[in-house]
Amino acid sequence: MALIEESPADALSPLSVSSYRYPTGWYVVAWSSDVAAGTVKGLHYFGRELVCFRGGSGTVSVMDAHCLHLGAHLGVGGTVVGDEIQCPWHAWRWRADGTNALIPYSREICKTGIRIRTYPTMEWCGMVLMWFDRDGRPPYWAPPAVPELDSGDYYPLHPHSRMLNRVKVHPQMIVENAADPYHIAPVHHGDRPAETTSFELHDYYLHATVTVNYGGGHATTWLTPDGPVDGEVVYDTFGLGIGFVRFPAEVLASVQITSHTPVDEEYTDYFFTMACRREPGDTGDVPNGRSARWIELQQEIIKQDFFTWENMKYLDKPNFAVEEAKNYASLRRWARRFYPADSFDDA
Repeated sequence: MALIEESPADALSPLSVSSYRYPTGWYVVAWSSDVAAGTVKGLHYFGRELVCFRGGSGTVSVMDAHCLHLGAHLGVGGTVVGDEIQCPWHAWRWRADGTNALIPYSREICKTGIRIRTYPTMEWCGMVLMWFDRDGRPPYWAPPAVPELDSGDYYPLHPHSRMLNRVKVHPQMIVENAADPYHIAPVHHGDRPAETTSFELHDYYLHATVTVNYGGGHATTWLTPDGPVDGEVVYDTFGLGIGFVRFPAEVLASVQITSHTPVDEEYTDYFFTMACRREPGDTGDVPNGRSARWIELQQEIIKQDFFTWENMKYLDKPNFAVEEAKNYASLRRWARRFYPADSFDDA
């Protein structure tokens, strides 16, 4: 991953958002446990009808939802036969690669010249990920490993922490939080402004660290029993679809994973899950004590941003304060790489 170094000329490049709503990248489209073996799940993402199914071998697939025979919706009454999905109308079967496998009543057996559009799909951290690119380009990066989940020192992600909210927001607005420490105090009720201490943009990866004060204005809280502390919060974002927030040991070591999956021209599904360091002596899978309370708090903190996103207007020419201008503008320019080049009004 190459670190992007901006030139003086970059500072003059446009900051407008793409008129195309669906940036390239990996996105969560389902919890793995919601797609049991042999089941079919209809989805609506990226402004289109999709179907997700798990074949008998255990592999999960995502494809466009409509049968190429007469247009029936495979996610409404469709069934799984082996590793194929069967249409509920005339029982045509389709392979996971989108090719036609069987016309049960025809001497043709199958049609070889047609294919339903499919999407690269994988399971990751208990979630079904789908790669989306308008022009059908294959994935050019992979979701990262999450070492906390393999250490045994953290509670499992699922099912105790997961949450899904449908929000009227452009997915890029969620990612822009990584460049916006100054909203933390007024929106999330901090005692004083947070401070960005590093901000890096790579080919498809954003890394930022922000110093946040916890417990400010209080001699003691359940989270900061020894008084206020400063801790470094780490943001890692992959494309515009997968985000990490890692919270410091000074409060409670934990990793939060989100996905910001575009539904249509207005709405985004905001997937949330979180793993905390285990309470001392606890070997179970269910978070308890401070860990359980911390997860509940973060679920509410996430929602505190929704009212702004759902009521804001995206400005192509924002008026940044001097302290925020560089990182915010750099992020907006970096984000342009995830959209088709012909989707900008200034192109």
